[in-house]
Amino acid sequence: MNLAKVLDEEILQNVEKASRYLGTEVNAVHKSPGDVEVRMALAFPDLYDLGLGNLGIHILYDAVNRLDWAYCERLYSPGLDMEHELRSRGLKLFALETKDEVDHFDGIGITLQSELTYTNILNLIDLAGLPLRSVERSDDAPLIFAGGPAVFNPEPIAPFIDFFVIGDGEDVVIEIAEVMRRMKGRPRKARLLAMSMLEGIYVPELYPFETLESGAIVPKLDAPPIRKRLAKDLDGATFPTDYIVPFTQQVHDRVSLEVLRGCTQGCRFCQAGMVTRPVRERSIEKVDELMKRTLDNTGYEEVSLVSLSTCDYSQVKKLVENAVDVARSARASVSLPSLRLDSFSVELSDMVAEQRKSGVTFAPEAASPRLRQVINKFIPDEELLSMSAEVYKRNWDLVKLYFMIGLPTERDEDVEAIADLAIRTVRHGQEFNRRAKVNMGVSTFVPKPFTPFQWARQITVDETIAKQDLLQAQLRPFREIKFGRHEPEETYLEGLVSRSDRRAADLLEAAWKKGCRFDAWREHLRYDLWLEAVHETGFDVDDATRERDPDERLPWDHIDIYIPKQWFKEDWARAKELQWAEDCRRKRCHKCGVIDEERELCATMLRDHIDGRKEEAEWVRTPREPWVEPDPVQRLWFRVSRTKSSRFLSHLESANAWLRALRRAKVPLAYSQGFHPQPRVAFSSAMPLGEESVGEYMDMMLIGREDPNDLLARIQAVLPEGFDATSVVEVPFSAKSLMALNHGGEYLIELPHLEREQVAERVKELMEAEEITLARKGKTRTKARGQKGRFKKRDRVMRMIDIRPMLHSLELVDAPVTTLKLTVVNHEGRPGKAREFVKLLTKEPQRARVRRLDTLVEHADGWRSLSANWASLAEQSAAAQAALTAEQA
Repeated sequence: MNLAKVLDEEILQNVEKASRYLGTEVNAVHKSPGDVEVRMALAFPDLYDLGLGNLGIHILYDAVNRLDWAYCERLYSPGLDMEHELRSRGLKLFALETKDEVDHFDGIGITLQSELTYTNILNLIDLAGLPLRSVERSDDAPLIFAGGPAVFNPEPIAPFIDFFVIGDGEDVVIEIAEVMRRMKGRPRKARLLAMSMLEGIYVPELYPFETLESGAIVPKLDAPPIRKRLAKDLDGATFPTDYIVPFTQQVHDRVSLEVLRGCTQGCRFCQAGMVTRPVRERSIEKVDELMKRTLDNTGYEEVSLVSLSTCDYSQVKKLVENAVDVARSARASVSLPSLRLDSFSVELSDMVAEQRKSGVTFAPEAASPRLRQVINKFIPDEELLSMSAEVYKRNWDLVKLYFMIGLPTERDEDVEAIADLAIRTVRHGQEFNRRAKVNMGVSTFVPKPFTPFQWARQITVDETIAKQDLLQAQLRPFREIKFGRHEPEETYLEGLVSRSDRRAADLLEAAWKKGCRFDAWREHLRYDLWLEAVHETGFDVDDATRERDPDERLPWDHIDIYIPKQWFKEDWARAKELQWAEDCRRKRCHKCGVIDEERELCATMLRDHIDGRKEEAEWVRTPREPWVEPDPVQRLWFRVSRTKSSRFLSHLESANAWLRALRRAKVPLAYSQGFHPQPRVAFSSAMPLGEESVGEYMDMMLIGREDPNDLLARIQAVLPEGFDATSVVEVPFSAKSLMALNHGGEYLIELPHLEREQVAERVKELMEAEEITLARKGKTRTKARGQKGRFKKRDRVMRMIDIRPMLHSLELVDAPVTTLKLTVVNHEGRPGKAREFVKLLTKEPQRARVRRLDTLVEHADGWRSLSANWASLAEQSAAAQAALTAEQA
């Protein structure tokens, strides 16, 4: 079976966001599978919309595909509709780039992003046609491996994974590929044994464990530790400047550029800050180079400087200033998603907010001074209020505050302090900005391995709800405070798994079999099914969430992150005694153990920090003139097309693909004025999902003159698969907009499933009909209660309309399959829609292939195809260009 053909002709038109499954994005890698020795797939166990932005997969994908003898493709969790299509047809999970089923690849690597994705991981394995449990897989099955943020307690999911990558993956993924190449065709056990020889690789099947009297499954005391991998030089590490550019709008739709790895703030709840030590920086010169190349290669509009705490970069002001300058030259913006809680952050936020000020985020995590000392994130209320006031003074309207409930030693007064601090923040802010608002996000604490709080108790669902209700009651009178919270059941399930051992595998499998998927998505979480799984498996939830004895053996004791267990014990004791420790880069080394393992890296970290702070003290921000949008100097019309798989894109997805292509081609686009400037690019019509077109037109304004044909060639060179620009003309600024000129379209409709004679009779009926009435969605306004003359929303309603005046012609044409030519025109301000007539021709409209041949425009004698006027427009354009060239000469 040709799976690519089945997807194209039968499946993609039936699923939501078919763009998730195309694999034709700009910078996606396409190799011939027959020309490589190793095939690997990297999987993100959640929807493409969330997964494509994952920086880790971008890095590993780029690293493997640089090898001539290896090919790395991608997998994401299919949506529920796609899963249904695959299962109902007996099809297996496929790799995006080739559409090949992945059960015969050499390896499948899965990102452990969160414990709430574990049921998705089981679903991916099952959809691939592989046994869930690793011990049941055959010798010719691919090795399934995993790594990522949640890998530091791999035990709950260990029975399903062949091996784990502990720590940084840039270097070890190449070593993994080399072992797959060397051991190709060998028995599964032999391949696993070879993998276990690599530093940072943990093979559960080969590692010695024992069961204690309590039932806990823990590593044996004399077992050798699995030492995490460490990428020591970020400047020399792989980083993908050919960033994959999606069609589907992403949750985080931007380039993520890592500037710093690791953190020494010492927040006691934060696993990431502990397991990524020591701190390593990417040099400013390297950041500039990567940023320029990535913007050039992608056409993205935003770059995010990512790290656990970007403010801790040793020369952060210079870093941000340089990044803003690079972005400004590319008409892009810079964002800082991770800022420290101090006045420094306000200044940095102001630096990146040249075009749009949406809000500044602070994460106090706790609102009472006592609890801040417990979590080791101490800052006085007065300083937070002062920082927030500074934000509002600079004309920002919004401050975002993030807190946690359920922290160790928390009392009711600590919860009440959250509401009190938010109220004081907004009231104080209104003294400087009457529009001051606060968005408050409150999550529930989950104790994580390799933190000083790994022994703490996880609160129950009922306790979480009670704390949320307490906050809600206090905040209800304050409309300027928006209170967001996590689902109590969601974080409770995360807590059940995060510190469990291999006994949790039965619970995960039972929950998956009952239909649990996408547990991190509110609309998909089925807590009732999880409770049924708990009951059926006898999983001890009280044991999973209880407070642990610091001396008891833990399921993750065999993992070595360079920080010994004893240090965590001592810091847990310090937390209970309200002892606060400042960042070791600012005061003194806290002897966490990392310096004993990586003394040179720690010394470099401290030296960079000292030198950087000296430079920062002397740094003066270079004044920047505010950007003034120039007037456009040229207007061009392009004839454009989208064919093949690009027909599965929505109009918004197609338009975004065009805009990013124009940015890659360095087109000097004019932008609109106002709060959020937009490129002055417009299309002759909205491009319906599922239709091909070779007769669309694009209108753009430029702030710099270009030779039209040279520009056309530049654009053609950077277009995604399925997109094309075939010709260009220059038009006067006084010309009407293409959408205003649009009067209809000419189409070719293929109906391969119908006989010609059968269709001919239906064509005759439609052409002879005096009226063709059908329901079409319209819009009506609904008044808001108590607000005379104002409207709160537009409700969509169905209206019966006669579309016969829109049908100009419909006739059969000679072709290998039943094919018709259709011409539709607009009538009384309503557009003629080809798909409506397709539905009148066949009961299976999804099997029809619709192609727009041309756009009809208004003319003195009624209308004609725009291409009919194109030759004369081109002549006028060429004459105008020649005259301009002569004038310049």
